[in-house]
Amino acid sequence: MTSIGEITKYEPFSNKRMMAFTLNLVILNTLWGLRNYIQLYAAKALGIPILYVLMIFGIYVVWDAFNDPLTGNLLDRSSKFTSKYGKRFPFIVIGVFGALLCLIMLFLPVTSDPLLAAFWILFVIILYDAFQTMYELSISGLIVDRFRDQTQRVKLGTFSHILAGIATVSTAIFIPLLIEMYGGVSNARAYFFMALTVIIALIIIAIPQIFSSREPKEMVELRTRLNAEGKSSSPPKEMIVRAFKDRNWMGVVIGYLIWVVEIGCVTVGLGFYIVDGLGLPISMVAFPSLLFILVSFAVVPIWMKLAKNLGSRKTYFYALMLTAITTASLIFANNYTIVLIIAALGGLGHGGQGVVLNALTSEAIDNATLSSGKREESSYHGILRFFSATGIFWQVLIFAIVQTITGYDPALGSKNSDLAKLGLNIQMSLVPATLMVIGALIFFKLYTVTKEMALENKQKLIDLDL
Repeated sequence: MTSIGEITKYEPFSNKRMMAFTLNLVILNTLWGLRNYIQLYAAKALGIPILYVLMIFGIYVVWDAFNDPLTGNLLDRSSKFTSKYGKRFPFIVIGVFGALLCLIMLFLPVTSDPLLAAFWILFVIILYDAFQTMYELSISGLIVDRFRDQTQRVKLGTFSHILAGIATVSTAIFIPLLIEMYGGVSNARAYFFMALTVIIALIIIAIPQIFSSREPKEMVELRTRLNAEGKSSSPPKEMIVRAFKDRNWMGVVIGYLIWVVEIGCVTVGLGFYIVDGLGLPISMVAFPSLLFILVSFAVVPIWMKLAKNLGSRKTYFYALMLTAITTASLIFANNYTIVLIIAALGGLGHGGQGVVLNALTSEAIDNATLSSGKREESSYHGILRFFSATGIFWQVLIFAIVQTITGYDPALGSKNSDLAKLGLNIQMSLVPATLMVIGALIFFKLYTVTKEMALENKQKLIDLDL
């Protein structure tokens, strides 16, 4: 009979395989980067009013409320392919290629009518989300089970942060340049050819990522046994209720959601502010993003040491608070030079979040697994993903409120009033910074898994053959 140690401890990833595996963050971050251009595309190229955009993401959030938790539960319940291909691998393959093809459709200018264009975007973004959710939750579920010890989790977080950062920089530089090259921000076809170029590159990147995601034989055997014993899933309602009662998990959800809202407000807001607030070309968005990521790379060793000494809870809290301070400082960015300086400072806190996030979520799921006796990684990540996906709705809502109050009109470009230009700044600085401070304090209150508890939980999972 196979021992517990042999079942639950898998061969550590080499640096080469770890790099190939974390290409999933290159794919996901680039997809998110593309999605962030939907609002600029809708407003500047298709002439879709901001209220229509709010409607699109409002309906999308309702869809997501059902799709993400149910998809996570279905992925945990799935047992048809486990013994032959693994628990997560088949859905990683289907999800990634489906999502990539859908994003090409998203930027296809099928009509010049703003209302019809809004419905087309809504249809495709829902279809895209179904595949992207399948891919993301399968990867997330695999991570919690595959990387069990703190060293591997922090190593994964470090590789993830670096490669995600490279993807973010590449997206920030090349997407605006491609839009300019193919015709400019007001040309709908420019967005389509930009998306087509990026997706072709991502298909190539997806090949080594997929091969690195194959589950080892020991994991396949473990997950096949857990399926047979009914330890891979619960009824959806039971699981969702249990997750909402788990204060540690809800702390993670709130902490991550508030970061998603903040980063959305800043990244999307920079496009509007630089083009219509400062009167500069869209390509100038690239340089603040580049400085932001370079600084976040530079501070990775510091955050790794802090995570080792302080644990995930305190490290993540400090990263959130530091990010809130630099985000609020954007209110003083009345010229491009100050934008560059503050963007660079913004990388300080972002580096900490990137390093510790995987360890934080994995520790919370370890704790939940001990309570329930079931490994339901995708179900938990489905709930996390739903809340994080609502981040784009909250960001659009913030923009809609601020832009309505200040009278911003995308058609006027840099000829908008001073009040409207101030609003473009406020929506990416003071508003998200205030929300981040509130969210960080709630996270620190709810999340109580200490460094010592996390280590004890890992050993208990081995003892329980989970």
